[in-house]
Amino acid sequence: MPSGTTLRFASLVLLAVATTLLIFGVYASVWSAPTSLDNARCQVQSGLYLTSTLEVDPDESKWDGYRSCMATFLGSRAGWLAGGLVLLAGVALLIYALRPAWLRYRRNLVPVPEELVEPLAALVAEAGLTRAPTFLLDRTNMRAGGVAFGTHGRKYVALNVGMMALRRIEPEQFRTIVLHELAHVRNDVTITYATLAIWRAYVVAVLAPYLLTLLQPLWRVTPFRMPRLPDSSYTWAVLWHLITLVGLVFAARVAVLRAREKHADALVVRWTGDPDPYRLLPHPGRLRRWLGHHPSPARRLAVMRDPKSLLRPGFWETLGSAAAIQVAWRHVLAGLQELTWYHEGNGSHLIMRIAWAVPIGLLIGLVAWRGAAFGPRRGTFALPGLAVGLGIVLGDRLEAYNFVPITFHTVIASLALVGTAVLLTVWAGYCATLVRTRWHGWVLALSVALAAYSLLSWNNEIRIAEVLWRNSIVPILDLVDEPVVKAVVAPFVVNLNRVPTVVVVALLWLVPLLLRREFPRVAALAGGIGGLLAAGAVALLGSVGSPLESTAWQVVAIVAVVAVVVPVARLDRVGALLAAWLIGLTGTAAIWLTHLDGSEVDSVLATRPHQVLPVLGVLAALAAGGWGLQRGYERSRPFWAVAIAVLGVAVSLWWPRAEEDAVSLQPPLPTETRVNTDEAVNTWIYGGGWDRMMAVVKAQDQVFAGVRAADPAAIATGCEALGPVLREPFPLPPDPKIATSWTEGLRAMENGTRSCLVVFRDKGADDGTMASEFIKGLDQLEATQTALVEAQKRALS
Repeated sequence: MPSGTTLRFASLVLLAVATTLLIFGVYASVWSAPTSLDNARCQVQSGLYLTSTLEVDPDESKWDGYRSCMATFLGSRAGWLAGGLVLLAGVALLIYALRPAWLRYRRNLVPVPEELVEPLAALVAEAGLTRAPTFLLDRTNMRAGGVAFGTHGRKYVALNVGMMALRRIEPEQFRTIVLHELAHVRNDVTITYATLAIWRAYVVAVLAPYLLTLLQPLWRVTPFRMPRLPDSSYTWAVLWHLITLVGLVFAARVAVLRAREKHADALVVRWTGDPDPYRLLPHPGRLRRWLGHHPSPARRLAVMRDPKSLLRPGFWETLGSAAAIQVAWRHVLAGLQELTWYHEGNGSHLIMRIAWAVPIGLLIGLVAWRGAAFGPRRGTFALPGLAVGLGIVLGDRLEAYNFVPITFHTVIASLALVGTAVLLTVWAGYCATLVRTRWHGWVLALSVALAAYSLLSWNNEIRIAEVLWRNSIVPILDLVDEPVVKAVVAPFVVNLNRVPTVVVVALLWLVPLLLRREFPRVAALAGGIGGLLAAGAVALLGSVGSPLESTAWQVVAIVAVVAVVVPVARLDRVGALLAAWLIGLTGTAAIWLTHLDGSEVDSVLATRPHQVLPVLGVLAALAAGGWGLQRGYERSRPFWAVAIAVLGVAVSLWWPRAEEDAVSLQPPLPTETRVNTDEAVNTWIYGGGWDRMMAVVKAQDQVFAGVRAADPAAIATGCEALGPVLREPFPLPPDPKIATSWTEGLRAMENGTRSCLVVFRDKGADDGTMASEFIKGLDQLEATQTALVEAQKRALS
């Protein structure tokens, strides 16, 4: 099965790709204008300011204008992003292909002497290699040791000259060292040197050029200079995110190189039968261990004494992998947004959610696979599940342009995601222990992928949790007064993927039953009895209050029945979930019957109760128990289990319509959008506003240079050039006060310009209007500039 080395290597690749997309996306955004950003320019031109309030402007014309503007950058931006990835891959392949030749040249490696040929051939056979590596001798290194290197097609093992003396003095240690390098040849030479190649290509082709451009190199004319914007906080904020990503890439590189050593040690233990084969070799110093590519002696010894521990999915490797997937996906998403492809209405949201769910599902599946092979022990699945959830949240925060502040709602949403990830991973691990055939494996893999899509892919909404709560959920809850109605309506509006969630809830109990080929009679009986109790409760509550209120009380009663039946029947977790499903089905039918009026129901909540009852039933079943012994199971074909699951899913897909006079839970659409004015002003500055102001200032300077020189012709020429600059059309600043001072300043300057032309070009009389208007314009423009800088500081604080 895939080892921890493979998992860490995949994390390295994803993080390198994510950072490359970030850096080359910055290049693309400033390529055509060194003092502004293309995204900001399009926001300014369309009047659509995308600020941290995250509210959606209902004016479609603004969105059309924004996308039309961004579409002009499609070719160049796509070229930059693709070019960055091609450059990274090309340099990495070049380093990977040339490094073996460079090592042979730099270390002056030669073929091993004849006396070592036969012993080395015997060790190659012992290691089970079908193709022997090329053995070389390093004549400059007197220490006893070696290194395996090469490419996929040709591998080498370089032995230090000290190995010849070691073979005579300690032949067993000679054998151990050679077998260790052969273990690398068998396991990981390709991944190891691909890792080093990617890291070096990343530093040389991606990171170093970016740092040079960020520090503004000595040469003046270069398309790679970062924009000289009025405030550098934006650049440095991105830089801090970049530093963190670079640290993660380096950590992934070190993790790959250290993990490979543990796997090589495990093979050496198997080949030699010695649980501590390196006992006679000297250990490196503490600083060298900390900076080097080898794990600590204590950790290596622990692995050699229990090689099976390598199968246990680790917390940190899983955390790093989940964070890498999230960061890479986020940066790909940002690139697609800049290319105007990722938006509502074209299926891109669904495609990208699936694109995210597949690697996360693979990660959870790999954790389950390795944990099942290791053996279900305490924390085997729960800790990696915690790492998956935390990695997703961490990766979202590390996305370079995520400047949304952390709020209470964000924390609650993050905790819900982490808890869901833990439960999903534990479930996947349990099911993995039941897998016996390849068909079982495919069923579980598809189920995990679907569960990841339905239960975890809403992570995109974590950063905007407060906005969603304020703008989408609270307005609906405010439509009703009864607390019980609010409590039942909330699960409906929080979950935007209710039908896929119902399918996943069915899989939670169906997949274990399919893998075990069993049917829980006791759980089915408990579900049937509980369904009758739920139907009775629904009938009794059918006339309580308004139709909306009575439906809410009926849903609560059904969930309460689940919470009572599960512990009383002492059901295990799978049986508890099946019983909750059956009770929810019966309760849904009862709700429909009590509210049906012809072919319609009298309450919007009564239309589709089974879209929320399975989720509430799972929570009630797990909270009430579900920890009883597995009892009452019988060997059975999966027909009945599948039929029950399909029936429940069908009920969630179809529902009766509500009557026209039923209370609606749809709030009115917003007519206006709140924006953060300071952030909008900052966007105006980056989107060409500062260029516009500097153009006016530069044209003014030409006039005042003529005034200082007392040159009437120069003054007239300057006034003639200033007029068109003042009249050049450009959107006003989004702050009303700043827009007023800016407009008054331009108007005063234009009045002064007209008077200037009368006096110095047409030789008319000077009535003092020119000087007074110019002074007024300068005062207004100075106030505008001060207000712009203050707004920007507030936006970036």
